[in-house]
Amino acid sequence: MGWCPSGRLFEATACGAAVITDSWEGLNAFFQPGIEVLVTNGIADTLAALDLSDAELKRIREAGRERTLSEHTAANRVRELETILNSARAPSEAMEA
Repeated sequence: MGWCPSGRLFEATACGAAVITDSWEGLNAFFQPGIEVLVTNGIADTLAALDLSDAELKRIREAGRERTLSEHTAANRVRELETILNSARAPSEAMEA
């Protein structure tokens, strides 16, 4: 059915935080690693992320926040659910006609 990341990931990016997350299958369905969130596979990656310039961290914070607010809000999820439910209902309506 897909992935269900922690809501904290979306809360943090919506607040404009530069997020460092571990790598997990499906992450790129929600955020572009290295562009909208930082990904760590260990200590070296985490230290490298912490050494990024203020300008680079600002770019990542802004990109993550923009992605969250444009695609990952409750309103977006409601629209997605409505689309799924409407498409599931559509075939039976066509058979009734």
